[in-house]
Amino acid sequence: MKNITFGQLLDKLLYLSNQKKSTLAKILGYDVSYISKWINGKNLPTQKSISDVCKRTSEFIVNSLTPITMQDLKGYFEIDDDVDTNSILSKYLEENLKESYIFTAQKNIPNIHSRTHWEDNYNSMMHINPRLRKQYLSKDMYSFLNKSNKLDLIISANLYRLNNSDRMAISDMKDQLAELEDNVKVRARLLMGFEGEHEDVIFNTILIINMITKYPDMDFKVYNCEVDSNSIMAVVKDSIFHMAIFNKDKQCLLTNMSKEKRIIDEMYYSLDEMVKNQGKPIIDRKTSIEMIRDKKFTQYIMNQDLRLLLGSISELFMPYDLFNEVASLVFGDDDEVLDELKKINMFLQNVTYTSKLKVLIYESGLESYISSGKLNFFNIPVELTFEQREKHINHIEKIITESENVEIKLIDGNFVEGFKEDENPSLYLSKTLKIMKINPQSRINDYAIIRDSEFKNICDIFFDSIWENEIVVDDKYDVLERMKKYLAYSKIINESL
Repeated sequence: MKNITFGQLLDKLLYLSNQKKSTLAKILGYDVSYISKWINGKNLPTQKSISDVCKRTSEFIVNSLTPITMQDLKGYFEIDDDVDTNSILSKYLEENLKESYIFTAQKNIPNIHSRTHWEDNYNSMMHINPRLRKQYLSKDMYSFLNKSNKLDLIISANLYRLNNSDRMAISDMKDQLAELEDNVKVRARLLMGFEGEHEDVIFNTILIINMITKYPDMDFKVYNCEVDSNSIMAVVKDSIFHMAIFNKDKQCLLTNMSKEKRIIDEMYYSLDEMVKNQGKPIIDRKTSIEMIRDKKFTQYIMNQDLRLLLGSISELFMPYDLFNEVASLVFGDDDEVLDELKKINMFLQNVTYTSKLKVLIYESGLESYISSGKLNFFNIPVELTFEQREKHINHIEKIITESENVEIKLIDGNFVEGFKEDENPSLYLSKTLKIMKINPQSRINDYAIIRDSEFKNICDIFFDSIWENEIVVDDKYDVLERMKKYLAYSKIINESL
């Protein structure tokens, strides 16, 4: 535990385990008065004896736990319920006691000589407890990040070669960075490789898409780079360095965290050089206006092998007049954009919707649109009336019924539970052009043009895997029935209001 004194932590452990100071004193071979002085902060164990004190105390606490006190202790430390090995739990408590001892001693004796063995212990912490390792990645690093008003982070990791827990820990770090952005200027770069990309392709691809598309105003860039597939390295400039080593079975062998300036500087500038010399940006970003004016969207719909994954309903499959109506509403008097949109609309109606086309729609996104009227018109949020929605859905039903080339399937549920709170991904795929929608926020309505050839290939495999997935509704009459049901429910609610 960070920023808690040795005495406070010791007192808390005794309380959580329902044990007495006198019992601990007997185990350690000390008079109970010594334990009392440690707890009230009047004294500390000697540096010579601290390792033995922490080890024997942690073993005593763990061995004395009942099922109830075990849950209380895990709840306090936020330890996963599946950690049920006493040796691992004991080691975790031992390390926390040592850390709190160092913290307390550093407060009491601030002028420790910079070259003593003491500073080595304070500045570098190694953990050989794989099942609890993520505590240090998500909590300890976050505590350091939170102390700076400027944060420059570089992470090197092959996410495709890590276990799910560690992949999610890195993904969740972007959420933690977003929490800091009100007070901290954030810059983050992720170096990753794609070795092992065919394993868990749905999980992995959604994870990467979310890391790119979430929090669009954050300075967060992802690069394809040849990185060590058996390690994670993360460095915050001028603050902290973290490293974890994994075996071939994706299990963590050990981790190390350092605050030593020399190590931090060397690792930061080494990774920074890798970004500049070897890193290949996975995407280019374009605004909605640029996508239209530069004819990038036109280029997409004129391409071959069109496949669409719609996490939310967009401008697609609108009838001709409704498309033009919403275009004028969104883009106002911008004649150049409106003229280009009319050309796009003509091509969609006369070519795209009569050509071979595969479309996957998240049923939750369809239901949300029908009930609320909220859609993203060229990634710009708008809200349509019920009459406009009804016209839109009727046109989709007409295309499904009359077109032999257009296949529309519904995604009934979530592929990965860990992402169910995130916005469903949207992908526009063709033979040569792959596009993602950035989650719209405020005035940021960007698209991500995928430029990396390896990730393009992964997106193709990802779509094909979903297309044949068992949770996809592929019977067109079932799809039509569900759409009509949602529209009927929404009509009843609309009329009652």
